[in-house]
Amino acid sequence: MKKFISLIFFAILPMLLLASCIFDSDGDALVSWLDDQGFPSNYLVQTVEIDGISPESYQVGFDSTPRINYYQGVAGEVNGMTHEWVLDFGFRDKSFFASFRADSAKKFRSAFLALYPDSDFYAQAKFKKDSLPLKESLKVRFSWILETGYGSSFVDSIGDTKDSLWRVGLRKAFAKADSADTTYSLKMSSLNTAFRIDLPSAFYEKLTKVKDAARLQLKISFPGAKRLYRFYGPGAEVVPFLRVKSYSRTTIVGEDTITRDTYKNIWAFRAAIISTSKEECSGCVILHGGVLESLLVELPSEKILEALSDFYGDKFPYTEGDSNDVRQAVVMAQLTMPRSSSKEGSELGMPVQVVAATFVDSNGTDMEASEVYKLNKELIKKNGHPNLVFMKGDSLGLQITQGMRSFINRAGKGAKMKVILRMGYSMLAPYDTLYYDHITDKGDSVCIFMDYPTYSRYDFSDYISQPMNLKIWLATKRGDDE
Repeated sequence: MKKFISLIFFAILPMLLLASCIFDSDGDALVSWLDDQGFPSNYLVQTVEIDGISPESYQVGFDSTPRINYYQGVAGEVNGMTHEWVLDFGFRDKSFFASFRADSAKKFRSAFLALYPDSDFYAQAKFKKDSLPLKESLKVRFSWILETGYGSSFVDSIGDTKDSLWRVGLRKAFAKADSADTTYSLKMSSLNTAFRIDLPSAFYEKLTKVKDAARLQLKISFPGAKRLYRFYGPGAEVVPFLRVKSYSRTTIVGEDTITRDTYKNIWAFRAAIISTSKEECSGCVILHGGVLESLLVELPSEKILEALSDFYGDKFPYTEGDSNDVRQAVVMAQLTMPRSSSKEGSELGMPVQVVAATFVDSNGTDMEASEVYKLNKELIKKNGHPNLVFMKGDSLGLQITQGMRSFINRAGKGAKMKVILRMGYSMLAPYDTLYYDHITDKGDSVCIFMDYPTYSRYDFSDYISQPMNLKIWLATKRGDDE
């Protein structure tokens, strides 16, 4: 798989190198770049720049549906969001639970949850916020839903439930779930051992209802925790599990009576993260990372079309024939908006990528498309990648090429210019001019992004209404040989 990814990167590298020519000049360098991309030599390369743009509208949308994650679970509170982790178990053991229910064993019953810290994450976060060692007392809240049944068919039916159906119903299912609190003294200095968190007695008393087979859905919360804790999920090499204990076997050896512990290990097979917004400012424009949240911004379509009309002397939008305007091709478009240089809200203290998507035509229907990022290497060396927040600088640069091209072509049919912004990953090398992991000429390995979502918070409230700049690079047929 790594070899396949490397081949892809080598394939696109020439394109990225050529792309830097776009930023260098509005003349021969641009023409040369277009020629390399297969555009006819008689195309003119020109730029239209529009200052003082303010959005027509903007809106943050948050999808609170729990998210399936087989490889990493998170729990805690950070940056205006609470995150809880749900584990799904299915198990069957008639003889064990018969002894577990026995009155003589009642005082010996116990259960604990074993969780393995995500050592890969904490290794990447070394020397950053939330790096080891960690030592603190945690309030832990367990909530559970226990369903009992009979036979292997009951357990099999649990696994047959599709992830999509399971996650959609989780919030409602846990609304009336049993729950109890406990405390845990966390000491995380090594990543090689699991955390053993004892479950409250109310939980394992509930387990006495099991006679043959059961399904357990267990939610873990850390109310009041001011950070997130990350654990390996059911899809990792070390799987979270529940261990139930019962003293049920007593034997006499000579003159001694020996009581042996018996255990039942129950392994989680599925997991989901439930995230809840705790933001109290209804009018604020706040975007959170690591969750299903986006900021939809509509740019002033009329102002863009007026600028094109002034530049070309033609009428925009184009309404003749099928109204598809193909008089020019948008080579690139970049929206530049003010930004804060503060690191407040960056969960790990690192710059975080802002990912842009726009809408393009797909058989007459708007389809969301992620934008391709072209590299301005000279600017990156000096100021870092322009599409990052939580770093020095006062402007955020977002490329919106595909969306601008589609908008201009379809403006005659009433298309609007809309941009979707999302928080991406923490960036480990914000001044590196490549956008993928690589090895330098000195033999040093460079990782560009962390491999894990960052649960950051960026406040656009003071910046979203400030004037923005839009620059459009155009290849047009309006040459002498048209």
